Amino acid sequence: MNDITITGNVVYDPDRREVSGKTWVTFRIGHNHRYRDLASGEWVEGGTTFIEVSCWRSLAENVAASIVRGMPVIVTGRLRSREATVETGESSVRRTYYSIEAESVGVDLRFTAVAARPGKSASVQRQEDVAIAEATGLVPESVPYAPAHDFREDEAA
Repeated sequence: MNDITITGNVVYDPDRREVSGKTWVTFRIGHNHRYRDLASGEWVEGGTTFIEVSCWRSLAENVAASIVRGMPVIVTGRLRSREATVETGESSVRRTYYSIEAESVGVDLRFTAVAARPGKSASVQRQEDVAIAEATGLVPESVPYAPAHDFREDEAA
C-alpha cells in the first residue's frame, strides 16, 4: 500500500554496518524536480528532495559493493515517515522526515552503463565444479568428489 519507486543520484557513499549479525546499509538520494514551463517552453528546476534509503541483508551487501556517490539509481521499497521537533533558536518547528526501506536498488541505465557481474556463493561454485568434473570424467584434487546419486538403483529395488 505504501510502496514507492523513485529515481535520483546517490548523495554519499553507502554506509555499511552490522546490526545483530545482519548487514545494514544506508545512503541518501537526491531527486531533482524538473518540469517544462508551458509559457516559455523552457525546463525549470523545481528543487531537490532528499530521501534516506536503508537496505538489509544481501541487498545491503550488494549495494555496498556496487553503488557509489553520484551514481543514478532507481529505488523501490516501503515509504516510512517520522516526525521530530527541531529547535530553531527561541522556537521549535515540527518536521517530517521520509525514508525508504528498500526492496530493490538498481542503476538507472538512462544515464550510465554498467557491466553486470553475477556473484556466486562458494557452495554454488563447488557444485558447478563437481558437475563439470562428473561430465568430463576429470576430478581435480581440489574438488571434494561425491558421485551423483543413481536414481535407477531406487527404481530397480
